[in-house]
Amino acid sequence: MNVSSQRRALLATATGIALAAGALAVPAAAAPAQAAAAASSKHLHDDFNGDGYADVAIGAPGTALGSQRGAGAVTVLYGSAKGLSTARKQVLTWSGRKNAESPEGGYGSRLRTADLDEDGYADLLSTVSWTPMDGDHGTFIEVNWGGPKGLSATPTLLSGLPDATAMKDFTVADVDGDKHPDLVRLGVHPETDPKADGAVQHGPFTRANPVGTRTTYFTVDPDRMELTQSLTAGDVNGDGIADLAVRTRSMDESDSRGTALLLGGPGGFTNKGWLSDTEHRSIGGEQVVIGDLNHDRYGDIVVGHSDDGYDSDAWMPTKGGALGVVYGGPQGTSTTLKPVWINQDTAGVPGAGEFHDGMGAALSIGDTDGDGYNDLATGLPGEDFDGLTDAGTVLVLRGSAKGLTAKGAKVLHQNAAGVPGTAEKGDRFGRATALIDAGGDKKTELIAGDPDENTGEGAVWAFPATTGGITAKGAFSFGPATAALPTWQAFLGASLGD
Repeated sequence: MNVSSQRRALLATATGIALAAGALAVPAAAAPAQAAAAASSKHLHDDFNGDGYADVAIGAPGTALGSQRGAGAVTVLYGSAKGLSTARKQVLTWSGRKNAESPEGGYGSRLRTADLDEDGYADLLSTVSWTPMDGDHGTFIEVNWGGPKGLSATPTLLSGLPDATAMKDFTVADVDGDKHPDLVRLGVHPETDPKADGAVQHGPFTRANPVGTRTTYFTVDPDRMELTQSLTAGDVNGDGIADLAVRTRSMDESDSRGTALLLGGPGGFTNKGWLSDTEHRSIGGEQVVIGDLNHDRYGDIVVGHSDDGYDSDAWMPTKGGALGVVYGGPQGTSTTLKPVWINQDTAGVPGAGEFHDGMGAALSIGDTDGDGYNDLATGLPGEDFDGLTDAGTVLVLRGSAKGLTAKGAKVLHQNAAGVPGTAEKGDRFGRATALIDAGGDKKTELIAGDPDENTGEGAVWAFPATTGGITAKGAFSFGPATAALPTWQAFLGASLGD
C-alpha cells in the first residue's frame, strides 16, 4: 500500500537525508571486515568480499533504531554460484554518533559501489546528512570498506572533503585517465568558486587518506542558467577514461530539463554541450545512466524522462514517461545512430503510454540473457493494471546491434505468474532497479525495489536470469523483517547499490 504524503516527501529526499555515523553490523552468513586485508585478484566493482561474485546492497533509509526515526540501514546480499539468497546476507545499521544533532539519519541513501582503495574488494558508499556540533547541516559520504569477510561494520566518514555540505550527488570513476578511481561530486559552495558546479577528488585513495590526493573543480554551465541535479559516469567515446552525463533543469523555466555531456581527460573535462534529439528538443529527465547497449565499445546515455506532467511534454513523445537514448561514439555521441525516444507508445513496447506511468523512473543496464548485448531495465511505478492504480511494473528492453529493441521485452509485476506477492493499489513496484551478475555466469539478475510496499515498510524482489532473459521462476522477495529490522516505514528498496 501507499505511504502518507509527508513520509513520501521524506522518501523522495532520502538521497540527501542521512547521518554520518558508525554502522553496526548484524551479520548472518557474512561477517564484517574491520581492517585492510590481503588484496583480492577478482577486482569487480560490486564484489565486497572478493570471491568473484557480484553482491548487492539494499538501502532502507527510513529504518528507525530505538528513538531515532529514519536512522537508516543497509542489507547486503552476497552472490555465489547459485545466485543471491537471503541466507547470505549482512545487515548494517546506524549506531549513532555523539557529535551529531540531526534528528534524521537516512543511512542507505544513494548507494554506490566501487573499489575506492584499490585492494580488490569493492567498497560501499552512502550519502548521509547530519549536523555536527561545530559545523553546518549538510550531506556527506560514508564508506564501508570491503574485505574477505564482507563489509566493515564501522564506516569511514569522508569528513575532509571540501564543500562537503553542498553536495547534491556523487559517483566514482577514473575521469582523469591515471588508472585510479576519482570521487566526483555535484555541488560547490559559491564562496569556493562561484562558477563551479562540481568537484573531483583525485585518487589514489587509501584508508589512511580516504579523500584522495588533490581537488579540482568543473563547470557544467558557464552562464549559470542551469541547476545541476544528478550525474552518472561511463566511457562514451571509447578512450578508456570515464565521462560524465549531468542532469540539469533551467533556473528560469522549471519544466525545462537537460543533460550535459562532459568528456573526461588528463587536463579536466571537455564540455560537449547539451543532448538533444533529431528535432533539436532537449533530452532531459529525472534519471540518467550510461552503458554499452549495442556492443560497439562506446557507452550509450539513457535519460529517464519519468515525469510527463510539464507543459513542454505536450509536444514531446514522452506520454507516460519515456527513455531518451543517445548512442556513444568517438566524438562523444554517435554520428550513425541517431538519438531516439522510447515510451509505451513506441512500436512493439508492451503496454500503452498513459499519463503518470513513470517510465524511466528507475534505470539499470546489464546483459540479462548472456548474448553479449547489454539490456535496460526501467521501472514504471505509476503503471495501472487489473483495476489497481499505481501498482507499478518493471520493463526490460533488450540491447542489439542497432541499440535498444522492443523484441523480447519482459514485463514484471506482482500479479504476473510466478512473481511473489500480490499487487495492490499504490504499491508503486519498480521504484528502484539493479542488474547484477550475482551468479558469475555472464547474465545479470534483476533486483526490483518497492519502498512503498506495505505502507512504507518496503520490499525487494530478486529475479534470476537465463538465456531467455529475466524470469519469475525461482524469484524471491523479502521485507525488513527478514533482516531483523524495524518495519515501520523503513522504505526498504529505496536505493540499490550494485
